[in-house]
Amino acid sequence: LMILSITSSIFLVLSSPSLFISWVGLELNTLAFLPILLSKKNKLTSESSIKYFLTQTLASVIVVVGGLILLVLQTELSMTVILFGLAIKLGAAPFHSWLITVAESLAWIPLFTLLTVQKLNPLFMIWSFSQINSNFFHFIVFSSLLVGSLMGLAQTSTRALITFSSISHVGWFLTGMAFSLETGLLYFLIYSVVLLAPVLLLESTNVSHVNQLPLIQIKLQNQCILFFSLLSLGGLPPFLGFLPKWVILQLSMTFSFYLLALIMILTSLFTLYFYLRLMFSAFIFGGIKIIQEKRSSASFLLNFLLGLSL
Repeated sequence: LMILSITSSIFLVLSSPSLFISWVGLELNTLAFLPILLSKKNKLTSESSIKYFLTQTLASVIVVVGGLILLVLQTELSMTVILFGLAIKLGAAPFHSWLITVAESLAWIPLFTLLTVQKLNPLFMIWSFSQINSNFFHFIVFSSLLVGSLMGLAQTSTRALITFSSISHVGWFLTGMAFSLETGLLYFLIYSVVLLAPVLLLESTNVSHVNQLPLIQIKLQNQCILFFSLLSLGGLPPFLGFLPKWVILQLSMTFSFYLLALIMILTSLFTLYFYLRLMFSAFIFGGIKIIQEKRSSASFLLNFLLGLSL
């Protein structure tokens, strides 16, 4: 029922030309995700659920205020207010603080959902109702690229590291959508597919901090999957994750956005660095541990995801 509600809300937002109907889809999505947040019952999860709900409610109120201003004035101010509310929902920098605290208390699969599926509705609404060439939009793009990559360098928590990486990728999502919806969705789809393999492996090993990686035993096959998936997630050529970044960089150069292209390249190097640090912790310092394993549907899925990442 929750999955059906989330899926319905996405189609509702995507197909609706009305800001009000899209807002209803946003709220349906928020309410459907709350039970997923509470799937792991403890004090931290309860606090994070309340923080998530209050943040999303505040963002929704801001979007409604922007819609009311739009009805009266129809100026750039209304679009800026709407974009402000949607940026909070998206967890884009510099409105990302709630996302980090919520992410730290989540299990890996709900976290994956928060960092991928839950971003679709705000992204669609930004594309539909906001001025993507405004100064405020550019501010959000640059902030997300810089904050996500630079703050990720200081993280030892694997969840925080993946979350800051996601914030950096938001800058890429938005840049792609500024050129076309198809470009933004291509980046989003590839990012989601590539992210799934590391999330499944980190969930199976129950790793919360980078310094735990040398202490656990990871199957050789899974080490290879994690290795290549993280390289792809960092956008290293010739892996799949490099393809959408290359497309967006080419478009940026075509339209003479040289400063944006330079910042995207530099921030990609930072994100690639902390992915490499994660891999070194797992493989170099921990050594290679070969463990006999039985074939299972999970290993088949990981092999399939590895194939997609290459």
